[in-house]
Amino acid sequence: MSKFGFILGPAGSGKSLMTYALHHWMELVELDVAILNLDPGVRALPYSPHIDVRDYIDIDKITENYMLGPNGALMAAMDHVLTIIDKLITDIETIGPEYVLVDTPGQMEIFAYRQSGPIIQKLLLGADNLGAGLFLVDPTLASTASSFVSILLLSLSVSYRLQLPHTLLITKSDLLRPKTKERLIRWGEDPELLVTDLLQEGTQLEADLSRDITEVLKNHNYVSEFPAVSAETNENMEIAFGMLQRMWGDDHEVFG
Repeated sequence: MSKFGFILGPAGSGKSLMTYALHHWMELVELDVAILNLDPGVRALPYSPHIDVRDYIDIDKITENYMLGPNGALMAAMDHVLTIIDKLITDIETIGPEYVLVDTPGQMEIFAYRQSGPIIQKLLLGADNLGAGLFLVDPTLASTASSFVSILLLSLSVSYRLQLPHTLLITKSDLLRPKTKERLIRWGEDPELLVTDLLQEGTQLEADLSRDITEVLKNHNYVSEFPAVSAETNENMEIAFGMLQRMWGDDHEVFG
């Protein structure tokens, strides 16, 4: 009975590097973990996946056979995963890890918003349904209050679409100036500060709408403490894993 941790986030947020770093940390503390690469279009990875969708899906052949462009080929490839999902499940069962980290496609929308994505997730989890996610917030895409809120809304949308509990992490903390990191963390902890900064941007958002959006996020626990992590320095990997444990209801020692 494996527990699945889905690594989610927009393109460029560092999903593959986070998968690599978290897997490395879990191995260091002697946890039984495997990686499933679920991106059929990725050309290079910073790790060697234990289970790899590319073993069964050849995106170049799909591109050629169906005369598709890059985006169309990715969408078709993700739909094709449904035809070989039993093979992926068999590979996981053969290895039998306690934990599986799922590196989702770089273009998140082909997994989260196509009809095949939620079905693939459901089939992987099976009847045990032991799944949780880490949604990565790229600080370069969340440098203003309005862009930060946009990422939170995207995360809420993905959670609604996948029906998967997940929590947010601020990535690439090693590249952040201390003042920027502090501001991002404070936006997560203090909804009123977030609203204040939204209103000071001079955007088209009306005051009432800004408050309403922030209230919705707060009510769904999307305004809360967001740890900053780094795949380069391994900062707060134990916290990232501890967040997954809490969502799984893990009865082992809880890290973080």
